[in-house]
Amino acid sequence: MNMRQNREFHKGDIWHIISRGVAKEKIFQEKDDFMFYLYKIKEFLQKYPVAIYAYNFLFNHVHYIIKQTSDIMPSRFIGSLHTSVGIHINRKYSRVGHLFQDRFRAKNLDESALLSTSFYVNLNKTLEKLGHLEKSNVSKRDLDEILRKAERDPWSSYPVYLGLREDGITQDKFILSLISDDIKKARQEYRKLAREFLVSGYFLKTRDLFFEE
Repeated sequence: MNMRQNREFHKGDIWHIISRGVAKEKIFQEKDDFMFYLYKIKEFLQKYPVAIYAYNFLFNHVHYIIKQTSDIMPSRFIGSLHTSVGIHINRKYSRVGHLFQDRFRAKNLDESALLSTSFYVNLNKTLEKLGHLEKSNVSKRDLDEILRKAERDPWSSYPVYLGLREDGITQDKFILSLISDDIKKARQEYRKLAREFLVSGYFLKTRDLFFEE
């Protein structure tokens, strides 16, 4: 019989966490569901204080970069948050059973992986869009339009990193400091580097695309 290995969470550790809807079903049906989820995050951060460095919420899964800042494990934050949201969604849509898969995926990150992982999390919807394009050639105009939409995404911390909005959730300063101690310069460079990472083929979902300048 296969046994799931226990994950060890320690104060100071930083994790990339992915949680999917059960059977890859939708978690969020409409705008109000995303808004409720953000509201509950702020509520549970008061009870389970962790540092959220980045996030992105898609219809059927969510991404986080989370730092454990105390003896309270991020698994307690995620578990309690998703239990509460699941109860609400079940009542709202008259559904039964789990909303999220029982066990989320978690990968421990060292400092060298933080910047690239933040691009992956913040631009995950962009990666999905690029991965589902019917054409293999992507023009500069197409890419610029997709990135402009990412800058207006209310369910991602990407606009926070660019200084376009505040959300009361994202602690972006540490990852930005890996670029520059000058926060304005760091935000400008972050936008530039994010685009370069997409075009470089660093991510699997863009590896087979040809970007035309």
